[in-house]
Amino acid sequence: MIIIRVFSLKKNTMETTHVFNLLSGVECEVKELTGKHQKMLTAGSKDFEKKLSAMLSDVIVRIGDERQIDEEFIKGMLSCDKKKALVEIRQFSLGFEETFSFTYDYRDLDNTKQTHEVNVHLEDGNFPSRTVKREGEEGLVDADYTDYADVLENKDKFITLPRSGKEVRFTMLDGRGEAIGSAAKKADRSSHTLLKMRRPVYFHKKEGGNEAVPIQLDLDELSYMDIEHLRKEIKLHEGFVDTEIVFEHPNSELGEDDLREDVLGITAFFFPSEAL
Repeated sequence: MIIIRVFSLKKNTMETTHVFNLLSGVECEVKELTGKHQKMLTAGSKDFEKKLSAMLSDVIVRIGDERQIDEEFIKGMLSCDKKKALVEIRQFSLGFEETFSFTYDYRDLDNTKQTHEVNVHLEDGNFPSRTVKREGEEGLVDADYTDYADVLENKDKFITLPRSGKEVRFTMLDGRGEAIGSAAKKADRSSHTLLKMRRPVYFHKKEGGNEAVPIQLDLDELSYMDIEHLRKEIKLHEGFVDTEIVFEHPNSELGEDDLREDVLGITAFFFPSEAL
């Protein structure tokens, strides 16, 4: 963790920033969150993802040498990098507290509302993560990009499906892929949705032609071997920030199952006091 303190002689104030590496390896510098950013997340009629992008573009100082961080830039970022930036900003703003605390509301056997406090230990005050991978001389290695333009140029991955032999291209998840998932109606969502968010295509060369044409992959027609290979390759290449927590249900002695929650969906992530 690197803390940079920048002094301004004009305003006689001190601005504190935090520098860390995204999961793609690129250095990122961010400012602390303020009340302004809580307001940005809750005001107006924009959908939450747009509000989040606006907040991130306001808080991120630079990514690599790039300082023009606008909402369009955020949309093009790898989703895992965006998530890494978000959790780093949140934890930095709170001094990297090693406990994430929130209240879980439930009803007991008498249907009376109860509140249960959950405390999750965070090693080094942050959520566990896995780096993006890139192709090395002997297979996949941890990504070590220094310029985000290189990340964008390399987020398309090419693989060969083992059963059909098709050459396939998928794009590591970014804001545009997330939009595909958000636009899917709830009734239409399935195990295919996460794959469609990576925009997989295969390359077909027309008879007598020299150029291969990209065609949307028909997931229904893929063999079991091929579709599982695609899923595996996506998981191998993409980075991941683990914000899901598992905790014991307060009524576990009565046979209630353990609970799973993604902290990004919990009020305490953006409003630690939960006084909202």
